[in-house]
Amino acid sequence: MRGIDELDHYELLEVGRGASASEIDRAYRNAQNIYEEGSLALYSVFDRLDAAAIRERLDEAYRVLADADLRAQYDDDLPMAGMARAGSPDPRTEVLAGEVDAAVAPDPLTGFDPVEQFDSVDQAVEEFDALEDDGRGEFDGVRLRRNRLFRGYEIDDISDVTKVSSAHLRNIEEENFVDLPADVYVRGFVTAYAQTIGLDPKIVVPSYMARVQESRAGQQRGRFLARR
Repeated sequence: MRGIDELDHYELLEVGRGASASEIDRAYRNAQNIYEEGSLALYSVFDRLDAAAIRERLDEAYRVLADADLRAQYDDDLPMAGMARAGSPDPRTEVLAGEVDAAVAPDPLTGFDPVEQFDSVDQAVEEFDALEDDGRGEFDGVRLRRNRLFRGYEIDDISDVTKVSSAHLRNIEEENFVDLPADVYVRGFVTAYAQTIGLDPKIVVPSYMARVQESRAGQQRGRFLARR
């Protein structure tokens, strides 16, 4: 899994390489809210010095991308810049096959998947909300949502505490990985989500991130095969 220092300016701001000036401005403001001083989503993953460095990188990314001349020069220096200008995939979903962190839990995708057995996440949650959850084992989006509802939290409650957007939190629960940002951000979001509703991030994060990384590696393999 790539770290913050391996993300380019577009990935840091969670925008595509064809993003407009207004999209870049909006993305920067959103990033400032998420990674402001004291942000749970930031300090749950990074120490104070690292957090300050991340905010500096976000500022630098915005400084470059908000200036047309600096952005053009930056784009020229990016790997495969020509392909990016022609319309490359959104960098949020560009995860190379084989990047799955070897330290994460074993593949949680084998066996029963409640989402696949029902027409919607809501139905899966309703079906299993009567089951006692001991907080151990593997976590997917359905299980996170079931725990949230059981503990009496609304999505907006978690968003207010963590500063993570409600859209990102819903995408985490619905496992809409395509619309989530780079893995390093998702890890922070899931960590903050778990802490806020009283789950142990050390149990929740590894298995959930394994699902994210396996899904994205599959998407990357699919794009590679489609080009052959």
